[in-house]
Amino acid sequence: MGKYWFKLVFFITLLLLIPVDTLQADAAVDYVPAGQVVEGPLLMAGERIRIDGIVDGDIYAAGNDISITGEVTGDIIAAAQNISISGPVRGDLRLGGQNVRLQGVTTGSATVFSQYLGFGSLAAVERDMLVFADSSRLEGNLQRNLKGSMEHLYISGVIGKDIEIFDVGRLELDNAQIGGNLYYRSLEKAVITPGTIITGEEHWSKSTPSSPQSPTVSYWGILRGLLINLAGLLVIWGVVRLWNQDFWQQIINPAKNNPGESAGIGLLLLLATPLLVFLLCITVIGIPAGLLILLIYGMSLYVSILIVAQYLAELIKPRINYGGYDIWLVLALLLLLMLVVKIPLVGWILGAAILSLGLGSIFKYLFPNKKQPDLPDLI
Repeated sequence: MGKYWFKLVFFITLLLLIPVDTLQADAAVDYVPAGQVVEGPLLMAGERIRIDGIVDGDIYAAGNDISITGEVTGDIIAAAQNISISGPVRGDLRLGGQNVRLQGVTTGSATVFSQYLGFGSLAAVERDMLVFADSSRLEGNLQRNLKGSMEHLYISGVIGKDIEIFDVGRLELDNAQIGGNLYYRSLEKAVITPGTIITGEEHWSKSTPSSPQSPTVSYWGILRGLLINLAGLLVIWGVVRLWNQDFWQQIINPAKNNPGESAGIGLLLLLATPLLVFLLCITVIGIPAGLLILLIYGMSLYVSILIVAQYLAELIKPRINYGGYDIWLVLALLLLLMLVVKIPLVGWILGAAILSLGLGSIFKYLFPNKKQPDLPDLI
């Protein structure tokens, strides 16, 4: 009874997450050839996604490699390891991935979460950009404001108005054109070449490493929170194992069979769900649905690390000839995952990867894909 209720709740959530017209699309199609016109919203999920034709509407895409060279009249919401967009987009970009490369013209705004962002010399965004990345290279034309946080930011293109970087490790402006003010916070001032033009003023705020006032209390607080979280996850693991001994093996199958696709779908859910909850809560009638989605979203995030620990345990066991109780291996891997997300600078990237893989595996377990046709090689 509990298993069917669990699936029903997730199915209701899916209906709320995806526009009605999207459910009518052929989810097995992950290639739109040149010359073909597809009416959106278009939902696509697969190892490789290639769109050379025209999409008249929004695109929701998740996978390992996404390439869009055709025209899109709506928004693009995508999550993948590699994302390349060179076609014109009349709406907004909402992207999350390891490597994101933009070469086309976007009429709206762009929000990017990535390890690397390449904004090429032919790229243009006619409104604003919000970027959170490890490294960004901006050579194109942004007509309004740039905001975000990056470890390394290189700009040689045009920024029409203000730049506001909340935190940056190294900022380089190489013959860039800034139409407004430059606000940034870093340990050292930006490297600005003589050919750079800043119409407004440069405002530099020096960031200083915070010195812990009470290391003992801080470390004890972190340890206590880690142990409480670990105990809660182990209780969930044990209860579910008693309820259904094969449940954990079943729910990690999507991650084992196709980790790239599962992580891509999970990243899309990770980024899109909070925005959806916010939009639903704006209206009174949407508040109950928003709260329900938020509750399920929080529960799924909480158990995602447990699913990834189980996934890693299944990969490791045959390699080390482990013959002990599963709980001890899961416990060790849970502790390891909780520690790696605390690593400075890269911890948030590892945490996002863990959550994405867990969320994607849950989604794929509940809603398995049909077998997809082979794609032509991406160039």
